[in-house]
Amino acid sequence: MYLKTIGVCLTTILGSALCQIQASEFDQYLQSKQIIDAQFKIQQPKELDELLSVLSAEDSKTLPLEIDNNTIIEQLNLSSQKTELTGMIITPDFAQFEQDLGSKEVQKLIKKNLIQNCPIFFEHEYQKRNPYLVEFDLSSEKNHYKLELKQKDCGI
Repeated sequence: MYLKTIGVCLTTILGSALCQIQASEFDQYLQSKQIIDAQFKIQQPKELDELLSVLSAEDSKTLPLEIDNNTIIEQLNLSSQKTELTGMIITPDFAQFEQDLGSKEVQKLIKKNLIQNCPIFFEHEYQKRNPYLVEFDLSSEKNHYKLELKQKDCGI
């Protein structure tokens, strides 16, 4: 019985330590303001939305932002439930690529690339521990791609 009690205590301590290691500075700030709890569950969605609205406006001042040689993000909107990204695909000869593969195959490839970058889109623990979605609205010369990235897509 004594060993079982020690095991439970160690598990609790290690679990708490791991949560703190994974928590971003923003998560820690939200916890200090009691917007999210110790398990990163959102307690005050309205306050979080207000804070994220201000951050979206500030981040928008630095846009457009080239995130790689292929994509420019023109608009960013954050909320307690989702991130919305609007941008353009600027890859040279992308129209030819689209024509060769077809729109559906291109969309699959874009989604695959987004999934490989899940840690960027689900950076904070509150995004991982609450229902959360990342929506993409990407335009090329000829097509428009609307995609969404869910936690389950990222194995979260």
